[in-house]
Amino acid sequence: MDIITILQALLRWGIPALAGGIVVFLLLASAYLIYKKVFHGKKTITKMQAICAVLLCCWLLLVFGLTSLSRGGNYTGEFNIDFFSGYISAWNNWSIIELQLIIFNMLMFAPLGFLLPLLWKKAERLGVTLAVSLCLTVLIEVIQLLTGTGIFELDDLFHNTIGSLFGYFCIMAILTPIKEKTIRFAPLAKVLMIPCVVTLILGAVFWVYNRQPYGNMDILPAVKQNMSVVQIATELKLSDKDISVSIYKNEYAEDKDYIQGVQSGLSELENVTFSGVTRREDENYVYTGMDANGNEFQMNFFFRSGQWSYTTYAESVAMLTAETAEQYRNRYEAWMKENNLLPDNAEFSVQNNNTLRWDVAPKQNISRGDKAFQNGSVMMQFDNNGTLIDLSYQISWNEYVITEDIISAKEAYSQIEDGNFEQYVPFQQGDILHIEECELTYTYDTKGFYQPIYQFRGYINSTENLWTCQIPALKN
Repeated sequence: MDIITILQALLRWGIPALAGGIVVFLLLASAYLIYKKVFHGKKTITKMQAICAVLLCCWLLLVFGLTSLSRGGNYTGEFNIDFFSGYISAWNNWSIIELQLIIFNMLMFAPLGFLLPLLWKKAERLGVTLAVSLCLTVLIEVIQLLTGTGIFELDDLFHNTIGSLFGYFCIMAILTPIKEKTIRFAPLAKVLMIPCVVTLILGAVFWVYNRQPYGNMDILPAVKQNMSVVQIATELKLSDKDISVSIYKNEYAEDKDYIQGVQSGLSELENVTFSGVTRREDENYVYTGMDANGNEFQMNFFFRSGQWSYTTYAESVAMLTAETAEQYRNRYEAWMKENNLLPDNAEFSVQNNNTLRWDVAPKQNISRGDKAFQNGSVMMQFDNNGTLIDLSYQISWNEYVITEDIISAKEAYSQIEDGNFEQYVPFQQGDILHIEECELTYTYDTKGFYQPIYQFRGYINSTENLWTCQIPALKN
């Protein structure tokens, strides 16, 4: 969930939460009037408490909307009791999106810590506010668990508690000087403590990351697999010898000049106008705009691999005659070569009579090579008016960097035995994992380096349930 998605969710649920909060408050106000008029109650509620009650009702409905009502029941009673697994995942993926979500989960509970002491005097004690925050967080997690709208995670308990603590320190920094009629540094220091600690931790993390020679590997798991419930069956004979292989880096990884060049070329070729609005969605930048006919388009740039795509989301794809295909080929091939987007060894073909396609494959053994190479494909589709409606540019331009020692295939297999690999669906008791293949291949890390990995293939229990696993090959 990126910052755009978070803001959209807040806007979508903000108005219903406000309306619902007002309704709940009116019900509570009616009950209070009955208490005062009918039962002659003596307890009074101040205007400040009434305002805080409305705000807390709105906040609570907003939180339930964001955490439960806005999601489908796609989870099946899952627990994640591995503390800080979210941080490990964010590190492995070097994901700004996951970092934003962690910070959002913290800030989401800050209003509770801020408003509760204003509504309930006992909540001016830290223990009371934290207890309420913890109980409410557990309730939300249990609701998510029972309804299948989320996972019960210890990390969420921690994040929400930190956020509530921050809100509490903020309001107490205001209330304490008012009550004591003097200004003290301690309450303000507590307010600054949490953001300062978070900033220092983030600074240290970014420093360590930038000091690394290579990026992180998103194929690494946040939590190891439970291998005690599964039996491994294999006839593979794996080498235990260490070898050396080549490391590459994508020439256009995180190259904003390259993005601007592609945009300028597309603008001139297709007469489209980019809006200039950019957002980041995990591993790609998103650009939008309008073509000459007023149709919206979107361009995604995958900054770690240098690949990109362009689409107008048109549903009608034109069938191409041999003559039309050749005309389009000449036009776009000339444009790509002029902008250094198409290698000389690219092979052209027409796929399904509606798609122009260029394929590029390296001529060298890349694991032992010491030269730059390109691989991948370009695919284009058009509408009946000859307008480009879809372009998928999947060619990677890789530069040779260095030769490094890697672990043996047998060592990689031991990582599987240890459960140190990513798998979306966990193993079940009695599963039999059949491992049939192992090959040395490559994938991009978070800095755009093309790193060697061992890829294992097989199946779980039956050949219909295919299984794939990737293990980083570089020595630590």
